[in-house]
Amino acid sequence: MKLLKIKGYQVFANYRKPMSFNYWDTYPLPPLSTVRGWFHTVVEATEYIPIAMSIQGKFDGVVQDLQTLIKFDRKRNKEEEIVLEGFNKAFSKSPTYVANVYGINLTIYLKAEEEYLQKFKENLFKLEYPSLGRKEDLIRIDYIDFIEPVEEKFSKFKRLLIKNGMYLNKATADKLGLSGINYRMNFKYDKELSDKAGLRYFEKKDVVYIDSGFIKKGQFLVDKEEETLIDLIGDI
Repeated sequence: MKLLKIKGYQVFANYRKPMSFNYWDTYPLPPLSTVRGWFHTVVEATEYIPIAMSIQGKFDGVVQDLQTLIKFDRKRNKEEEIVLEGFNKAFSKSPTYVANVYGINLTIYLKAEEEYLQKFKENLFKLEYPSLGRKEDLIRIDYIDFIEPVEEKFSKFKRLLIKNGMYLNKATADKLGLSGINYRMNFKYDKELSDKAGLRYFEKKDVVYIDSGFIKKGQFLVDKEEETLIDLIGDI
């Protein structure tokens, strides 16, 4: 099995959590739907391409940034209101705190049909500039190439240290006895249904974010060069 391995660095990013309206909260690492969307944009996909991923990394900290957000909002029938005719919406702006992760070193493993992974590798530097998160969250790509992970068996005589933060399948975390932050994370949506309903109904994945731990039992995929666990999350 071949995986595409990408290593990158971001000075600043907001990986926005859904439903955080008056305070833009962030996940600690780019969520599944962000990486899935990044992949589909870069390969110029016109339909969903099955994909699985392992997202890992570490960051220096989180800062709160006060920003003025301008958005389309419901009409309030005020004199000074600027209405967008035809859409029954009004412009509004308000000060909002935005959480930003900074000093982020990322390692992402992607699994998909090899032709798409190859296209992602070829296109990544051709289409505008690489960004992950918001449009302005630039990412410096330090490494991108194919690897072949290996399966290794662990026991009390052979352990693996998890050195960086990562998302695990909930089932994997439970199996390993590892605890962390539980998320029911957006993964993908049905475009046809979205076009009809005007809303995106996401298929979700139960994941656990952990920032350290030991693997003491079981058989798992490993990147031998990095000595890291690869726990693929997705639908392939």
